[in-house]
Amino acid sequence: MEYHLTPWGYEVYGDLPPLITDVDFNFATGDRWASDPRVMPAIMAASAAVRDACGWHVSPNLRCRAVVDGDGSRSLWLPTTCMTSLDSLDVSGIEDDGAQWSRLGRVIPSVPVPHRLRAATIEYHAGICVPSNVIALVAGIVVRSIALSYGIASESAGGVSVSYATTSHGGSPTVTLTGIELAQLAALKAVRSHAT
Repeated sequence: MEYHLTPWGYEVYGDLPPLITDVDFNFATGDRWASDPRVMPAIMAASAAVRDACGWHVSPNLRCRAVVDGDGSRSLWLPTTCMTSLDSLDVSGIEDDGAQWSRLGRVIPSVPVPHRLRAATIEYHAGICVPSNVIALVAGIVVRSIALSYGIASESAGGVSVSYATTSHGGSPTVTLTGIELAQLAALKAVRSHAT
């Protein structure tokens, strides 16, 4: 396995799975769409939208690596609301074993951090088990996506032609979160949403 760059500016070790599985989705929806081929692409799109709104991967708990800038303050911030361990901190080539850290992704090195770009490399673990309200939220987004997507693209018979607009692009559903959904995710939104 290797590290993969996320859209939020840090790397995760291995692949980033969707927030919920098709089994979670089928349980949440009473197997209503159990054989629908649109479910997994919609789960992936909904997972990406939720993660983008939060500014980090949220779940599962993963090994992560971030390269962060030194801005003259004593704190370095990681995009997370649930940091579970600080595995290593390298500040300009110096291994810092005495750093302090908080669950919200704040790291306070015990050595001075220079005011420069890419001043520190931090390896850490972050992520939560997806709470039931987030499973329900993602399942609801998927249901909405399926209900609005993949209509008839074009059909004609004689002089009659039918076309329906879709919410998909290249076969992948697009997802927009509602204000209520964004409010439900507020507690998971990263304090600092972008590493460098």
